[in-house]
Amino acid sequence: MSILYFYMLFLVLLADGVMVFLTPVIVYQLTGSVEYSGLSYAIWWLPRIFLIPVIGRYIDRLGVRPLSILSDLIKISGCLFLALHTFSSDLLIAVSFGLTGSLISIGNSQTLISYEKIISLVSEDKEHHANLISRMDFLGMILGPLIGMIMIDYGYQYLLLLPCVLYLSNAIFFYTRHGSTLNETHAVDVYQTHPTLKKTILFISSAPLLLFSVFIAVGNNMFDGLVESAGAALIDQAMGLPVKYFGLIDVAAGVCGVVGTYIYGYTRIYASRKILMIFSVTLIVSSSLIMILFQNSLWVFILCYGISIIGKVFSGNLCRIIRIEVIPENILASTSSVIVLLNQIILPVTGLLLFLSIGSSFIVYLLMACATCITLLAGCLLTLSLSKANNINEKNTSQA
Repeated sequence: MSILYFYMLFLVLLADGVMVFLTPVIVYQLTGSVEYSGLSYAIWWLPRIFLIPVIGRYIDRLGVRPLSILSDLIKISGCLFLALHTFSSDLLIAVSFGLTGSLISIGNSQTLISYEKIISLVSEDKEHHANLISRMDFLGMILGPLIGMIMIDYGYQYLLLLPCVLYLSNAIFFYTRHGSTLNETHAVDVYQTHPTLKKTILFISSAPLLLFSVFIAVGNNMFDGLVESAGAALIDQAMGLPVKYFGLIDVAAGVCGVVGTYIYGYTRIYASRKILMIFSVTLIVSSSLIMILFQNSLWVFILCYGISIIGKVFSGNLCRIIRIEVIPENILASTSSVIVLLNQIILPVTGLLLFLSIGSSFIVYLLMACATCITLLAGCLLTLSLSKANNINEKNTSQA
């Protein structure tokens, strides 16, 4: 599999990283409101509920290439709208940035699902390339916020031009990929290739590895969503610091994420998936609890959040390789898209809870504690399922 694909993936994820930093910071700077930040975040994620399954189906049906080009062009349009529009009210700010953020997040899901599809089709080392997806993602999390922190004082309108250029570069790259596996579709029965949403959910529910991987992702995403949507407000209210320091959280998470991909790449050779999952859950839960207990220290917040990200690299990579190995290739994108939907359906709920929180940081930390409990329980169940799957494989091997 050509490394050029991963360079282009990095450009897209870098642009996404700029937008993930920019949206909550600008909404909070312009409105000064935790409630509007939460509303913007809810709007950011809510449309995914309807569109992600559709994206997966069309990736399977049309191939990776046309969906990638269309996604980049839509994201460019959203960024240009924010750069050129003058906002007349706080509500309009929250809605506009939320809707544009939704375009970015839907495009981000399309990108990651497409790369899972490419890996399933052409990769000879699926686990290594799945880890590379995570590495590019976290590199984008490092450089995106750093660029945002440096350029935001010059005006967010100018900063928005950078994602436009990066998305355009990726669209041009995929436009030139004629005659490749990116155009591959599956010429089989439509009902078999594109099962209904109900049948897809039943398929996921019947596979414990897939089901529990959804729940651990729900806990992780809920916690990360709280940090992303309310982090700027916590820095302002609980720590008394300028909100632009919110970027340090994303940078630390990105650095620890990249480090985590190297640690994972080394340890996966010597440790079983069960051991890797136990390590992941232990790291996530312990660091998250320390974050909740030490609320007034930016450095504890940054350090512990970064450490939790290392754990999430392990669980994320394990869940990704489970999807690639368990789901049949001809329905991989459509089924993965439903799994992504289930993983992230908690995020608009989290944003709405923040909108109803009347600006209370206590509610934010209470929700963080709930997210940590979900991760712990789901991690234990997924570890047991990995152990059972391993025992079945060993039994089948001995019988053969």
